[in-house]
Amino acid sequence: MLGELTAQHFLPLIDQEFTVTYPEYQGTLILSKVDHGKKSSAPGRFRDPFSLLFNGTDPNTMLNQHIHPLTHPTLGTLEIFLVPLGRNEDGTYFYQAVFS
Repeated sequence: MLGELTAQHFLPLIDQEFTVTYPEYQGTLILSKVDHGKKSSAPGRFRDPFSLLFNGTDPNTMLNQHIHPLTHPTLGTLEIFLVPLGRNEDGTYFYQAVFS
Protein backbone atom coordinates (compact mmCIF):
# COMPACT_ATOMS: atom_id res chain seq x y z
CA MET A 1 0.00 0.00 0.00
CA LEU A 2 2.84 2.46 0.78
CA GLY A 3 3.93 2.44 -2.85
CA GLU A 4 0.43 3.45 -3.94
CA LEU A 5 0.13 6.52 -1.71
CA THR A 6 0.39 10.04 -3.07
CA ALA A 7 0.51 13.47 -1.47
CA GLN A 8 -3.27 13.71 -1.95
CA HIS A 9 -3.78 10.84 0.51
CA PHE A 10 -2.07 12.86 3.24
CA LEU A 11 -3.36 16.38 2.59
CA PRO A 12 -6.65 15.87 4.50
CA LEU A 13 -4.67 14.45 7.44
CA ILE A 14 -2.68 17.62 8.22
CA ASP A 15 -2.86 18.43 11.95
CA GLN A 16 -3.96 14.87 12.75
CA GLU A 17 -2.24 12.40 15.05
CA PHE A 18 -0.26 9.35 13.99
CA THR A 19 0.79 6.79 16.58
CA VAL A 20 4.45 5.86 16.24
CA THR A 21 5.85 2.66 17.67
CA TYR A 22 9.53 2.28 18.35
CA PRO A 23 11.15 -0.49 20.35
CA GLU A 24 10.03 0.12 23.92
CA TYR A 25 8.30 3.40 22.99
CA GLN A 26 4.89 4.45 21.75
CA GLY A 27 4.08 8.09 21.13
CA THR A 28 2.31 10.55 18.91
CA LEU A 29 3.43 12.52 15.87
CA ILE A 30 1.35 15.26 14.29
CA LEU A 31 1.41 15.63 10.50
CA SER A 32 2.22 19.31 10.04
CA LYS A 33 2.89 19.68 6.32
CA VAL A 34 2.79 17.93 2.96
CA ASP A 35 5.35 19.28 0.46
CA HIS A 36 4.93 18.55 -3.21
CA GLY A 37 8.16 17.76 -5.01
CA LYS A 38 9.10 18.63 -8.54
CA LYS A 39 6.83 16.98 -11.09
CA SER A 40 8.52 14.17 -12.93
CA SER A 41 8.24 13.55 -16.65
CA ALA A 42 9.98 10.17 -16.41
CA PRO A 43 8.09 7.49 -18.33
CA GLY A 44 6.30 4.94 -16.17
CA ARG A 45 6.45 7.18 -13.08
CA PHE A 46 3.51 6.36 -10.79
CA ARG A 47 3.57 9.44 -8.62
CA ASP A 48 5.24 12.77 -8.21
CA PRO A 49 7.66 13.01 -5.29
CA PHE A 50 6.46 14.50 -2.02
CA SER A 51 7.50 14.75 1.59
CA LEU A 52 5.73 14.75 4.93
CA LEU A 53 6.73 16.79 7.95
CA PHE A 54 5.75 15.55 11.39
CA ASN A 55 6.03 17.22 14.80
CA GLY A 56 6.76 15.12 17.85
CA THR A 57 4.82 15.70 21.06
CA ASP A 58 7.37 14.55 23.66
CA PRO A 59 10.39 16.84 24.15
CA ASN A 60 12.22 14.03 25.96
CA THR A 61 12.14 11.65 23.00
CA MET A 62 13.94 11.88 19.67
CA LEU A 63 13.23 9.05 17.26
CA ASN A 64 16.27 7.77 15.40
CA GLN A 65 16.54 7.87 11.64
CA HIS A 66 14.84 4.58 10.98
CA ILE A 67 11.78 2.87 9.53
CA HIS A 68 8.98 3.39 12.04
CA PRO A 69 5.45 1.96 12.03
CA LEU A 70 3.01 4.88 11.96
CA THR A 71 -0.67 4.18 12.54
CA HIS A 72 -3.56 6.42 11.52
CA PRO A 73 -7.26 5.49 11.65
CA THR A 74 -7.74 6.27 7.94
CA LEU A 75 -4.54 4.74 6.51
CA GLY A 76 -3.90 1.93 8.96
CA THR A 77 -0.28 1.10 9.81
CA LEU A 78 2.47 2.21 7.43
CA GLU A 79 6.20 1.50 7.70
CA ILE A 80 7.72 4.94 7.04
CA PHE A 81 11.38 5.99 7.03
CA LEU A 82 11.63 9.05 9.30
CA VAL A 83 14.57 11.42 9.53
CA PRO A 84 14.88 13.78 12.52
CA LEU A 85 15.54 17.31 11.26
CA GLY A 86 15.74 19.36 14.44
CA ARG A 87 13.82 20.80 17.36
CA ASN A 88 10.73 22.96 17.49
CA GLU A 89 10.61 26.03 19.73
CA ASP A 90 8.78 23.99 22.40
CA GLY A 91 11.64 21.47 22.54
CA THR A 92 9.87 18.69 20.62
CA TYR A 93 11.52 17.21 17.55
CA PHE A 94 10.35 17.35 13.96
CA TYR A 95 10.79 14.71 11.29
CA GLN A 96 10.62 14.26 7.54
CA ALA A 97 9.54 11.35 5.37
CA VAL A 98 10.35 11.54 1.65
CA PHE A 99 8.47 9.65 -1.06
CA SER A 100 9.85 9.48 -4.57
